[in-house]
Amino acid sequence: MRANLPRIAGTVAAILIATAAAGNAMAQDVTFKGKRLNVIIGTTPGGGTDGTTRLVGRFLEKYLPGNPRMNYRNMPGGGGVKGTTYFANVLKRDGSAWMGGGTGYVHHQTLRLDVARYDPRTFNFIGGINRGGSLLHLRKTKHANLKDKSMKPAIFGSQDGTGTWEGLLMWSSELMDWNFRFVVGYPGTPSIVLAMRRGEVDGYGTSNAFQIRSLYKTGQFASITQIGQLRGGKIHPRSSFPDIPTLDSLAKGKFTGIAKRAFEFWYLTTQVDKWYALPPKTPAKIVAVYRKAFKRAFADPEFVKAGKHQFSEDFSMQSAADLTNVIKRGSYPSAEIKDYAVKLRVKYGLPAKPLTEKELAQLAKKLVKSKTVTSVLTDIKRGGRRLFFKVGAETHKVRVSGRRTKVFIGGKKTKRKNLKVGMSCKITYPENDGEAQKIDCKK
Repeated sequence: MRANLPRIAGTVAAILIATAAAGNAMAQDVTFKGKRLNVIIGTTPGGGTDGTTRLVGRFLEKYLPGNPRMNYRNMPGGGGVKGTTYFANVLKRDGSAWMGGGTGYVHHQTLRLDVARYDPRTFNFIGGINRGGSLLHLRKTKHANLKDKSMKPAIFGSQDGTGTWEGLLMWSSELMDWNFRFVVGYPGTPSIVLAMRRGEVDGYGTSNAFQIRSLYKTGQFASITQIGQLRGGKIHPRSSFPDIPTLDSLAKGKFTGIAKRAFEFWYLTTQVDKWYALPPKTPAKIVAVYRKAFKRAFADPEFVKAGKHQFSEDFSMQSAADLTNVIKRGSYPSAEIKDYAVKLRVKYGLPAKPLTEKELAQLAKKLVKSKTVTSVLTDIKRGGRRLFFKVGAETHKVRVSGRRTKVFIGGKKTKRKNLKVGMSCKITYPENDGEAQKIDCKK
């Protein structure tokens, strides 16, 4: 595998250098002064994709010509398919909109879905972020269970099994014959973390340093393996976890034949973490302006400091050229590798293909426990998309979906924009900063 992975670093640098001067000249007339740009995020608020995209957006406001403002729109559904399909087919191609995405959105399993009406090879990537690779985290009291099949299996919470870390868990088990099972259907990272704290699940994986720190502070969890990050043709562990083995080091020489080829292909795809792109057919001069602004952001010490603090000490830039190269090589595998990946998912109890939005919503209703409180609305933002209220001495907030959240005023169904500060409401929601299922207010 080590002979294959260095190819990931292959770029179209020579072409970029040859066209740089022309691109800079064309880009001089591009400005976004006085404009508000739309940013699509294909997941719920609170996770790594949402957080990194908002950080990138904050510094693109600083470095794009004209200093535009960003309008963020979370479009969760189908493991990122809903937002990415909208991005690729609906958004204007004039630089007024861009997207922040994650590995699962361009995963070959996701691309098999009929509803995934896009080809990531046509995206105009402006750059990406690597956070050092996912780590698997497991409740300390369940480490023995993982290695002993006479005990109850360790439970890992997942959305639909298309994330990088789920692959890490399955391939690790192929080596070490682990005793675990997946529970799928959680709407996002925050709900999985909450389920871990409640003891409903035992483990999951993430690259997000904030989420890792929040789990480690409880003293109940420890990491068991990690993906690592390709640097200089070699996979390195995260600097904060140098003693946690990378799967690459554990697997050396262990796989042969189709298993080896499938494993190497999977490891290639792990080198995509978070990506940022303009829609297909966006003019080259606009793409050049965005890429220049993205590079300037990474040259800003404030941006890098925030990224390292919030997400990972290994927070680093992936160039648009390298990202494009990996996406082109890793989006559509051979039929043999594809079939092997499907069989692996089925073997570990995951659906053969990613779940639809409807299927995920049905599972989430069963998995995510909700509570109902009666409180007075103290603040409303974004036209009713965010509500704030007191629960005891603590301020809580909820997200209000225009489609999924049921809103009533005086017993009559209404729209979120009609909610007013001072209304007394019964609010049903899973957790602080979660999405409300129902809001029932008095006039």
